[in-house]
Amino acid sequence: MATERALLLQLIEKIQNNTLVLPTLPEVAMRVRQQCQDPDCPLDQLANTIMQDPALTTRLVALANSAAFGGRVKVDSLALAVKRLGLSKTRELASAVAMHQLFYSEQERTWRWMESLWQQSVEVASCALAVLACLHDQGLQRHLNSDTLLLACLVHNIGALPLLDQWERCPALLPDEQHLSRAIQLLGPQLGKTVLENWDFPEALVEVARHGRDSAYQTPEVSYLDLVRLAAVYSRLWPTSEPLTSQLELFQRKGVLPSLDLFGMDTYFLTYNSVRASLAPQPEEAVA
Repeated sequence: MATERALLLQLIEKIQNNTLVLPTLPEVAMRVRQQCQDPDCPLDQLANTIMQDPALTTRLVALANSAAFGGRVKVDSLALAVKRLGLSKTRELASAVAMHQLFYSEQERTWRWMESLWQQSVEVASCALAVLACLHDQGLQRHLNSDTLLLACLVHNIGALPLLDQWERCPALLPDEQHLSRAIQLLGPQLGKTVLENWDFPEALVEVARHGRDSAYQTPEVSYLDLVRLAAVYSRLWPTSEPLTSQLELFQRKGVLPSLDLFGMDTYFLTYNSVRASLAPQPEEAVA
């Protein structure tokens, strides 16, 4: 325990001194977000920027065709996908999909951790967007958007990345996976906050990264944070000794979850499966 405390103190010192390497926003996502600041940005120009990344192009078209984003009539080109989504949704979805680029390492043991964290984020996103689709069908929580929720889900673990980088650079600081896991649990939320603030992400997303696992922190109204938490709990990614039904009752009392029957709705399964398929590994060729 004393050794663990000493190691954590060293990591905290690095955070306070700004000497811990933080991930940077993927270049294509940065360019898309910059272009979308101009409300008059031509959609064809935005599509040309996205097409520089074939994998991003393919996934963005898949998401535009998914149940979560009204894909009743399929589009077969990026230009049509961007036209359907518009500037705001394209900005958030491009940022969300580009996150996968950060969860990669040449070192196999680090990559295994990153891939596990990414798959957890995909599961949370699939579940959360399916819940939101059901709520929207019932006229509930219309102030929450699917595109922002997707981005929130895919960055909620972002604070682990600086610690995984540190694991590679300074093995003595995090000598084994037990120490790494403990560091992610204790320091990941603060690092996630720092990373997203550095990227100028909105407070609603910073809140998700910072307070996701802090059940004592509650927003006054139903928020993206609530849906990320609900998805993580329902997917059993945040295990506790408390029965699942008891945990879900907390979300019912707040009004996040009108009924447990929601998880059996056709809309839930359709949206869950389509989002998960959209975020699955895709061929890297661009869509014409």
